Amino acid sequence: MNPITKSIKGLHPAYFAMIMSTGIISIASKLLGFTGIAYGLFYINIIAYAIILPFQTIRVFAYWESLYKDLCNPKLSLVFFTTVAATNVLGAQFITIVNQPEVAKIFWYFGIFLWLAVSLVSFSVLFIKCEEGPESVIHGGWLISAVGTHSVAVLGAALATSFGDYGSFVLFSSIVWWLIGSFLYVILITLLFYRLVFFKLVPEALIPPYWINMGAIAITTLAGSIICLTIPKIGGPFAEILTFTKGFTLFFWSFGTWWIPLLVILGFWKFVIRKQQFKYTPLDWGMVFPLGMYTACTYKLSQAIEMPFVANISTYFIYLAYIAWTVIFVSMLISIFKAATAKEVATK
Repeated sequence: MNPITKSIKGLHPAYFAMIMSTGIISIASKLLGFTGIAYGLFYINIIAYAIILPFQTIRVFAYWESLYKDLCNPKLSLVFFTTVAATNVLGAQFITIVNQPEVAKIFWYFGIFLWLAVSLVSFSVLFIKCEEGPESVIHGGWLISAVGTHSVAVLGAALATSFGDYGSFVLFSSIVWWLIGSFLYVILITLLFYRLVFFKLVPEALIPPYWINMGAIAITTLAGSIICLTIPKIGGPFAEILTFTKGFTLFFWSFGTWWIPLLVILGFWKFVIRKQQFKYTPLDWGMVFPLGMYTACTYKLSQAIEMPFVANISTYFIYLAYIAWTVIFVSMLISIFKAATAKEVATK
């Protein structure tokens, strides 16, 4: 088996988190006026998507047994929602960065298809196959299911006005996806709290998966904020739920903000107190995505609730996102180089 074939067969579903992370930082950069960085990350994302998606597609048809094994693994099954989120985040880039809503619609349609396929398959397999206790399988990565669901709502709400007479239906659908994602978050975060409080937590289990706790609630805020900004443009009966939407969105943002210092404390405990060494895995992109998403959602929230001072948080937070993206991106390249070098040595 040649190296490319081996890479496809063993492709980790979390690699799509790189596209999620790069895309949302690109969008946040555009919102804050860092246009050059926004375009650079946009083109990197196109290349990454054009490589990873075909690999995953080949894996579905050529190595179904390997992929099905991952689906049956309760620690990985819901991570496949990164495929949905990556598709919709890239679609959102086509709106924000280059103003191409027609191209973004293609990504939205494909994102809906992926959401239906991944949600029905992954949850069905999880319900039927999982026989382990919560202490051994539940981690922050499960919240990727809420992230993927909210990503459909984000792109749909952003595109609603471009659908003309069908805009009301698209906005209604986006609100439904937003509420489904919110419901998933509430359920899963409750289970995660139960896991964190009542079962022993080893350092290896922390960071990056638990950063998704904040990332999932940040994209909930972003979806709610975009819906709030779109409702006045569509009008009609949606005006009746605008106050509810604003309050609910602010509620989620507040909880997400509370998560940040807590995650920093847990990270300090892992790397400083317990002296765990950092070693790159595709899951590390789960630490980058929340930083970019929090930056973008805070900026949009300030517009939705008409409180411009809130956006000041984004102007500082974006630099943390840049640092995290750079560190993980370089770590990924080093990891790929080491793996390739090791294979060459083994061949010789």
